[in-house]
Amino acid sequence: MLDRIARRSLLGAGAAATAVGVAGVAGCRTAPRGGSEEGPNAATRPDHVPYDGPEPDLPGNAEIGVPDAYLSYPDPPPSTGRIPVGISSPVELLVQGAPSATPMDRNQWWQRINSDLGEPITLTAVPSTEYTAKFQTSVAGEALGDLTQIVVVPQMPQMLNSLFTDLTPHLGGEAVEKYPHLANQPPASWQVATVAGKIWGVPQPRIPAGRVMLTRGDIFEERGIDLIPELADGEAFLDLCREVHDPSSDVFCFGQLPNDWTVPEILESLGAPNGWHVDDAGNWISAKMTPEYERALEIVTQMFVDGLYHPNSFSDPGSSHVWFDAGTTAMLSQDFANWQSKAQVLDVPVGALVMPQWDGGGAAAKHLGSPAYTAPVGLRKTDDEDRIDELLRTLDYIASPFGTQEYLTVNFGLEGRQWTLADGDISLVPDRPDETVRGLNYAGASVWRDLYTPGRPELTETIHRWCVDQIPQGMADPSRGRYSETAVTKAPAEDRKLGDLEGEIIQGRRPLSDWAAAVEQWNESVGKIIAEEYAAEG
Repeated sequence: MLDRIARRSLLGAGAAATAVGVAGVAGCRTAPRGGSEEGPNAATRPDHVPYDGPEPDLPGNAEIGVPDAYLSYPDPPPSTGRIPVGISSPVELLVQGAPSATPMDRNQWWQRINSDLGEPITLTAVPSTEYTAKFQTSVAGEALGDLTQIVVVPQMPQMLNSLFTDLTPHLGGEAVEKYPHLANQPPASWQVATVAGKIWGVPQPRIPAGRVMLTRGDIFEERGIDLIPELADGEAFLDLCREVHDPSSDVFCFGQLPNDWTVPEILESLGAPNGWHVDDAGNWISAKMTPEYERALEIVTQMFVDGLYHPNSFSDPGSSHVWFDAGTTAMLSQDFANWQSKAQVLDVPVGALVMPQWDGGGAAAKHLGSPAYTAPVGLRKTDDEDRIDELLRTLDYIASPFGTQEYLTVNFGLEGRQWTLADGDISLVPDRPDETVRGLNYAGASVWRDLYTPGRPELTETIHRWCVDQIPQGMADPSRGRYSETAVTKAPAEDRKLGDLEGEIIQGRRPLSDWAAAVEQWNESVGKIIAEEYAAEG
């Protein structure tokens, strides 16, 4: 029935392929392949000095973004030896997040962190949907915290120079070795903290795997399909979609906005640029301007005509996770971090597709995502060298690496109160008090940079092998690490117009022939200017 889908699981690749995949494949790739993308700010990056901690069970490659993976946690976990940090006065932190449920004066987890630091760290946590407005108000009133999460706003370079501390002398090159946990951050993660050749903050590293199309293993298994099937080409992908789609049983292939989520997956399969392409003459070309984009729109329109989407995909996109969790939809495109969390919450296997080259020839080059959360934490402008050192040591503490006691304190809380450790597995206490210091991990925590799934070593192995296969040959967005004023100020409105048109075309309310003129108008309004501003950074 699915003659184009090879019935072979990714788990059959074997451990030997893992080692060869990371070391061998990466060695023959150059930027923009893999997660080691080079940008105009590469020369200012901090040196990378891996932390001398537990050996990973499944080694990765920090230079290209492949994570280390661990099948157990050291027991007992050693201390980093860098506490108490010894700061001399309290630290104010302004970050995204909801307020902590338990105030500091009654919060034992928070108090332990304060004890490790030597002085309290106070947080103003603002929901992400409201944070940009709060940040802009704080910038206007020069009312920033000692440490503040930086989001992209108009006149970004000027704002940074005026209100934040240039950390290049303190973290660039070998200077970072004074802060060994920051030196342990993956090299590419510093892109998000670097503007105009200067380091303005500390990033929270992420695995740069971009988006993934998650699969429900129970639905796939019922149809005799592997959790991560091998797809020969685009037609095999469409065959798969039709196979798992069964509206008569209230099971739909997809249940989310096709233009926001499926179009990017098809673009990847067609070999389109990841956001932007720089040709041999140095010209910057948006993926929107390529023939692959129009073809992707045509393919997804036909998928919608074929009824492969939940009927409320456009009217109720907020239910996309609810539908997938309930087994109403078989596949869900999301950020890579959702894979591990979905698999831990749902009582079914969860996989992720490897998109094929649409016309055949093997796997498509993965469109890589950001190597760090896109809002780093910076220091309010000061010339006080001692205070700069204290704040960087605070961030160094928050970045405590996997395998250490301090990593557990920052990210999980207190042993016996929030978690227990037995036989190499961390278990959360069922009736644990909610003392999470919300927002703290945005300040450079390393909890998202490695793979570890307590009690689920097979899941860790599956996800790691997927990363080994996909990230080294992935395609980076060359605009990452560059700043365009037009992209920040004028492009969002123009992008919304194009996105709305995509939705209208997919639903059959506008003809596909309207796309060419609309995207040309976008290019004239903002695209060409953005390209010039990116190119100007060298």
